[in-house]
Amino acid sequence: VSVPYTDQPPLEGIRADGEPLTIADQMFDPKLNQWIILANALDHNDLNNLKAMYESLENENGDLKQINAKLMLSDVAIKQENTALKEKADSLAQINSKMMLASLQNSKDISEIKEQLNPASKGGE
Repeated sequence: VSVPYTDQPPLEGIRADGEPLTIADQMFDPKLNQWIILANALDHNDLNNLKAMYESLENENGDLKQINAKLMLSDVAIKQENTALKEKADSLAQINSKMMLASLQNSKDISEIKEQLNPASKGGE
């Protein structure tokens, strides 16, 4: 791949009207990998259209970069919130486990107290 102005200098010479050839009279064709002379108004129009499209695309690219930056910040915020929610869920799961163990222990204690209060129901009369 050649780079215009660096690897491939612009063409030099005289235009058909006798004026010196300027950069405005030519453009670099990356497919041909060379400078070409803009021979007529249609070539100039094509070049101007390409320049306008390039500027428009640059602006759109800038807008997309800003939107992408906002999305990345939003993504970071969501990940932080997700981490916090996972921590809360883990904490609630631990509390739930402790509550279940406490409930089982309470049921066991209640059964033992019932047995102490009513020893006859265990053995058989």
